[in-house]
Amino acid sequence: MKPRVWLSALTALLVLGMAACDASSPDDSLQIRGPENVSADVQPDPPAGDVLPVITVDGVMFCGTTHTVDLWAGQFEDVGSVTIYNDGSNLYVTVYSEAGYQAGEEQLKMWVGGDLANMPRNGPGNPQFGQFPYKITTDGGTTYTFTIPLDDLSLVNACGDLIYVVVHADVTTPGGGSETAFGGDTGGDTGERWWYYTTYTIQCCDTPPPFDQSETAFAKGGYVWTTAKKSNPENLPSLNLIKNRWGWAINLNGDGTTTYEIWAGAGLNLTSNGTLVGSLSVEVIGSSVTVSYTMTPGYAMQEAHIYVGDLSPTTTAPGQYGHTVYFDPLASSYSYTFDATDTNGDGIWVIAHAVVNW
Repeated sequence: MKPRVWLSALTALLVLGMAACDASSPDDSLQIRGPENVSADVQPDPPAGDVLPVITVDGVMFCGTTHTVDLWAGQFEDVGSVTIYNDGSNLYVTVYSEAGYQAGEEQLKMWVGGDLANMPRNGPGNPQFGQFPYKITTDGGTTYTFTIPLDDLSLVNACGDLIYVVVHADVTTPGGGSETAFGGDTGGDTGERWWYYTTYTIQCCDTPPPFDQSETAFAKGGYVWTTAKKSNPENLPSLNLIKNRWGWAINLNGDGTTTYEIWAGAGLNLTSNGTLVGSLSVEVIGSSVTVSYTMTPGYAMQEAHIYVGDLSPTTTAPGQYGHTVYFDPLASSYSYTFDATDTNGDGIWVIAHAVVNW
């Protein structure tokens, strides 16, 4: 009898062991992603798409070639494209969604950097979109462009540098649905949720610029947007938009004409770091606001970005100011009239940005 008892116990243990091997928890099943020898945190690459359409901003004379990836909704549906390109001063990222975007605010968010490890993430490694530095609120169109000065990325004259670009969008699909979308051709390197990104090499400009130097410039108003003390040497009131980015905003109350200096390359809002390159005149007559640039002889504008509005600015990104103009040939002066009315009693706000060559 003893051998039979021993065999029965062994059989019971084997049955229990096989049952344990067959059982799998929901958490275990979530870790089965992609081929063997790939980390469970690595996201699969997107499927093959058409990499179309290629869209660039009219008037931008970009260097080298563009780089276009598909905009993927719900992980697998190709709903548009993201086109990346640069000229000698700016990086441009044009996002196209065939059926547009969901209602709301900041439907487009982007992170760009030289090391993907610096992208904002939560504990599991998923991108934290709300902390992405570049954001756009859409107004019903299908195509929007982020414009980022290359010096914001510490990439001035650094053609050949590789950067990472993560574009997140809240889109409407052609079938009428609402989905999260990412532009990219590579699966995310960490995280428990799908996301995509792409890389881009800053293109070199074959034709040298007609001037030796090119710098970002701002008209020096009475407000800064930085929250860091070191970049507010004059203790000016701040719009509290960013920790450490130089530049000024102008606030106007009532009719009249005021004049401001235009400074290029004034890092940390120190004019001693920069170059005085011209002046800006702002004339207010009722709801008419005329902004006029005049460059000092020897300096010329490659492009200008202007914000004029009743509400205080909410972005430091020049490409999102609302009025952009490119000059070919370069310009020594420029003037434009806006319609703006102070409805909340805090005056009219103006930001005048330019890319200036000399």
